[in-house]
Amino acid sequence: MRRVLRKDSNCIDVGCYHGGVLREMLRLAPNGTHYAFEPIPELYRKLTSQFPKMKIFNLALSDTKGEATFYDVVSSRGLSGFKKRNLQQTEVVSQIMVQTDTLDHVIPNDICVDFIKIDVEGAEMFVIKGAISTISKSKPTIVFEHGFGGADYFGASPEDIYDLLAKECGLHISLMKNWLSNEPSLSRQEFADQFYEHLNYYFMAHERSS
Repeated sequence: MRRVLRKDSNCIDVGCYHGGVLREMLRLAPNGTHYAFEPIPELYRKLTSQFPKMKIFNLALSDTKGEATFYDVVSSRGLSGFKKRNLQQTEVVSQIMVQTDTLDHVIPNDICVDFIKIDVEGAEMFVIKGAISTISKSKPTIVFEHGFGGADYFGASPEDIYDLLAKECGLHISLMKNWLSNEPSLSRQEFADQFYEHLNYYFMAHERSS
């Protein structure tokens, strides 16, 4: 983020949780406009209290606008999402209804987005589908999670993710450590191997090819 962001960069935090990444966005880009999305009402209320001047939405970003069932794992909030996972019996799960919308619908057309973080417990394909216009236009750097235990619950393959980001949006995909070292970006097969062989879960999509 230090390498990518300017003081006036505009950022988006999808799956804001407790606001740790949003806080870094504010620190590194204090003059930018930042958007944060958190579907769990309790966490949303805490975020609005911590970041009163930020544009925070009580929404689950997806590829459609509407309402959806959401499983709030109260005992382990980081496991919450649209799909109910195979959890330990000790976990406490609350089924709630949340509002959904697309990033393309929420973000103004005249905003150039510089950086996006996506951590949505496997639903990243739907977030990206709902943000194709924004991503294609702005070519932001995107840090996203994609791996077994999340994406497979949604039937999302790494090939699907690669095609959305690389073929439709014109971005390259890298491991974060490789991008920092200016190493080559991943091919479609290399990205798929990372997923199927359970090698890595965190990736970057970026305009510049290393």
